[in-house]
Amino acid sequence: MGCGGEVSTLDITRDKSMQESTIQLNHRPYPFREGATVRTLMTENNFDFSHIIVKINGAVLEEDLWNEAKIAAGDNVEMIHIFGGG
Repeated sequence: MGCGGEVSTLDITRDKSMQESTIQLNHRPYPFREGATVRTLMTENNFDFSHIIVKINGAVLEEDLWNEAKIAAGDNVEMIHIFGGG
């Protein structure tokens, strides 16, 4: 930011660039990589649970699409581990 709380064009460009180069993974910023699939994210983060739900931008993604569904910059991805207990 510039002096006196002014926002420069450079600051706005930088903020937009950061948004475009990240996704949200389970409510946390995560680096975006072109061509990454849901399965790629699962492997990178050791999400190998037997019961997991994947949502992209609020929509549930069926398991048979995990290998081919590509993540886009700015996507909100949730990977929810379902488990029982007692």
